[in-house]
Amino acid sequence: MTLKHTLLISFAGTAILLFIIVSSRTKPNVLNWHGVTSAANASEIDAALQDAAAAALANRDGTIIVMEAQSGRVRALVNPKVAYAQALMPGSAIKPFTALAALRAELIDEDSRTTCPGRFTGLNFSLPCVHADHLPPFSPAQAIAYSCNYYFATVGQRLGRDKLVATLREFDFGQPTGIADEEVNGVVRPCEIGSSARVRTSESTDEADCRERFAIGESDHIQVTPIQLLMAYAALVNGGHLFQPRAAASDGFRAVQRANINIASQHRAIIVDGMRGAVRYGTARSAKLDALPLTIIGKTGTALPAEGFRTNGWFVGFAGAFQSSGEIDPSQLDLAVLVLLPRSHGSEAAELARPIFETYANHQNSPPQTTSSSSVEPNDEKRAVRSADSPIKVHLVTENVTQALSLEDYVTGVMRAEGTVEPEPEALKALAITIRTYALKNLGRHARDGYDFCSTTHCQRFVRPGVTNSSSAATQLDARISAAVRATEGQVLTDDHSQPIDAYFGASCGGETANIRSLWGATPASYLRGVRDEYCDAGPHAKWTDTISRADLLRALQSDSRTNIGNRLDQVLISKRDETGRAEFITLEGEQRKSVRGWDFKIIVGRILGWDVLKSSRFEISRSGSNFVFRGSGFGHGLGLCQEGAHVMAARGASYQKILEKYFPGTMVKKANAESKADVLPGALSESLFANPTADVRLLTISSEHFNLAYPADVDRRTANQILNTLESTRDDYVRRASSASTALKIPRLEIRLNESTGTFTSRTGQPWWAAAATQGNRIELQPVGILKQRGVLFTTLRHELAHVMIDSVMNKRPPRWLEEGFALYLAGEGQSISRYAAPKRLAEGEVEQRLQHPRTQAEMRTLYAEAYLMVVEIIRRDGESSVWTRLSGY
Repeated sequence: MTLKHTLLISFAGTAILLFIIVSSRTKPNVLNWHGVTSAANASEIDAALQDAAAAALANRDGTIIVMEAQSGRVRALVNPKVAYAQALMPGSAIKPFTALAALRAELIDEDSRTTCPGRFTGLNFSLPCVHADHLPPFSPAQAIAYSCNYYFATVGQRLGRDKLVATLREFDFGQPTGIADEEVNGVVRPCEIGSSARVRTSESTDEADCRERFAIGESDHIQVTPIQLLMAYAALVNGGHLFQPRAAASDGFRAVQRANINIASQHRAIIVDGMRGAVRYGTARSAKLDALPLTIIGKTGTALPAEGFRTNGWFVGFAGAFQSSGEIDPSQLDLAVLVLLPRSHGSEAAELARPIFETYANHQNSPPQTTSSSSVEPNDEKRAVRSADSPIKVHLVTENVTQALSLEDYVTGVMRAEGTVEPEPEALKALAITIRTYALKNLGRHARDGYDFCSTTHCQRFVRPGVTNSSSAATQLDARISAAVRATEGQVLTDDHSQPIDAYFGASCGGETANIRSLWGATPASYLRGVRDEYCDAGPHAKWTDTISRADLLRALQSDSRTNIGNRLDQVLISKRDETGRAEFITLEGEQRKSVRGWDFKIIVGRILGWDVLKSSRFEISRSGSNFVFRGSGFGHGLGLCQEGAHVMAARGASYQKILEKYFPGTMVKKANAESKADVLPGALSESLFANPTADVRLLTISSEHFNLAYPADVDRRTANQILNTLESTRDDYVRRASSASTALKIPRLEIRLNESTGTFTSRTGQPWWAAAATQGNRIELQPVGILKQRGVLFTTLRHELAHVMIDSVMNKRPPRWLEEGFALYLAGEGQSISRYAAPKRLAEGEVEQRLQHPRTQAEMRTLYAEAYLMVVEIIRRDGESSVWTRLSGY
């Protein structure tokens, strides 16, 4: 028996009748969805997304679906019947699911590598790989990014008949999603000997041949509708929540969850890393999605149709708030976009998705947290602050080598690149502190690549020792730079929480430093809102004029979809100027009319015509015949320290402290801590800052099937829902893993409390202020959610504490503390982050156990946890995970 709801929805002025089906077979879990925008604003954004999707597809066949990744609400849809009434081969779009099946079967892991010979040759078919030849051996993530046919066809050989089918059926491939009555089921059918698997012909193949084709999505045994594929992908990346898709307004929308799929966090991380790589350097790179002010991940697919030989192009992508690291939590993925484009390739489908993501970025109420196309980007808050004595790894791009060096040596190398024309000692000291602060705030910027910083303007320009010439002038310069670094050793700029600030510098601000909100769309700290600068008015870049011909300017604008207005350029107008005099938005008129941020306009023009053209976004525009004349001031983004202004201040007798106070108002120069405070709670907190509990605040409560959550009223409901969803999915994962080890769990209903302050947390639990959480019986107490989010440990902390509850439920008496803690770290997926803190010489089991009873400092506990984790991993590698469950249940 099914329940049918009839909805009448308008897409771009066309009334479409959709029958939304909720099948009783799934016993749906109905969740309240609390969006981040008002209903009226969401409606406006929906209309803009619909217009963008319709314009992108134009009159071509195919479909585009735009959806909320966290709820299944369809926000825009072009060609509905193509979206759900026709099943097609997915091609390479199936590969992330193949990877998941292989990861679950332990055929591959994050450390496995496979060399691609450039082509896969099976018993009855051969298929080339489209990526470049002679690449290093692929990890699973890189194989997804490059969509390597050899990699996934050979995985298909090893998977066996049923494992991939079982994984696909978990995501409801082969089942209707419930979006409309006329929806087709699709096909998911195991390979059998003598079965037909179409790749260019319908010839009979054996079972192995079929498995290989199935694994790369080129088999009539796997056919999907676009809506099925999008819903499955959403569940794959959002943490396992398989929703029912419904076209509806945001006001009063209630998400219907059809299933909660257990996806191990480490498996999801590998797949998401591959989808991030597809956008950055893989099969979707031509779409330049990573240039948008969003974090975007995606996967392309190119597949044959049921009839004919022209391929279909697929692209599925997800967007969330911009993170400079490129990493994104499942709960932060907001928008999902699917493009199916017949007679094309996956890369072309990805290019069609770009204007939709661009429209979404331009219509957000809350601006992204960082920059779009600038050479320097605001800091990602999820990156924990490491200590001042941590070695820094810098990748020298030209030489293609990575060097490890001290913080002060790194600062000296950046000074060699950025301070070569500065003779004033106090100005050099101010620059050294700004560089050091940026370095400490942004350590791990290239963590995914295995180093901290690159040597280009993407991070900070860096010149290694010995590169400068040996002339007497160069020697004097190097002496001045070294003296400035030594004089300020360890000093950084801090905010009112004693944390390193987001520190930037540029050549010339042109008379007023930039506001980061209008420049890059980021929420401004008080010290980055811009200040009047009377000192750089007479500098070499105080005034400049650039004359650009209409033909050259049009050529530059056509290079980027954000500014491509066709084959005609009529006018360039500053439509909005910010309070610092910079062009915040520029309107372009030609065959089309487009609006773009002033800084993005400057970058797009500079990329084609040269970086000395349009030196800043602080300019006026006029016409002279067929030329456009730009008269401006300043050089660079103008954010933070102005080097030309600092020079004048120093020459007039100002100290480096006064210079920094001028350009970063409200900040303080302090000595960086030598000891890192990054243990259970990563990042440095002041112990005295939260010494006392706050006054009583009002707590709200929310419940799910197995958990009650109490949280302060200033925590938004969406975060509370995300926490409950994480707890439920983690509980399911742990129960499944224990069951596979024949271990029974007796888990009580749990009470979770988000404390309003660190003082309240320590008062209620008796734990030290640097602990992230505490568990006793059926109650889990956590630090304030803002602190856990800022350090990027909210969801790993939830998994860790829940692991302790699971471990306690299988024991009769207390096991060794090292076994408990090590296994909890293993289950929560924290091993990679904690293991690097292990002692240089491995500690004995007894010593670890004894010292875990009363750890004296964060650093000591971090080391002991690392040792405990490594001891548990040794057991698992030798005897398997089930042996640990069995061992625990024996106590």
